[in-house]
Amino acid sequence: MKSKRLSFVIVCVCNRLNENRVRDAIVSGACCSEDVYARCGVRKNCGQCQETIEEMLDQNPAAQAVAA
Repeated sequence: MKSKRLSFVIVCVCNRLNENRVRDAIVSGACCSEDVYARCGVRKNCGQCQETIEEMLDQNPAAQAVAA
């Protein structure tokens, strides 16, 4: 039997945010990267993850509608 393995892609090393936490923030209504940080209870640190978070936001139609 194959074991189920969960893989979590780290999006923000400074704040230890993985892809699931960022997606949860987006689904719960975040419409920009600052919103994502706030909903995760962190602040932007070095900013290296901001582009990735923005790309994840762009892939979510609900976030695009709120931002418009």
